[in-house]
Amino acid sequence: MARLILFLMLFGALAFAFAAAATAWRALTAPAPSSAPAIREDGMPPAIRNTAYVLLFLLLAGLTSGWLGPA
Repeated sequence: MARLILFLMLFGALAFAFAAAATAWRALTAPAPSSAPAIREDGMPPAIRNTAYVLLFLLLAGLTSGWLGPA
């Protein structure tokens, strides 16, 4: 059992080291930012966005209060 735990810890450490190295590599090889203005990608109309926020809040309130979902 101890060997299994040690193996899992080693595997986690190697995965963490690989992720850190990949992130550092991406940061070092990233292209220089351009001076052009950023393109706005939000094409959702404000009315639909606000409606989605209200519905999301109502869903959240219903789930946390017990009105929705299992009792």
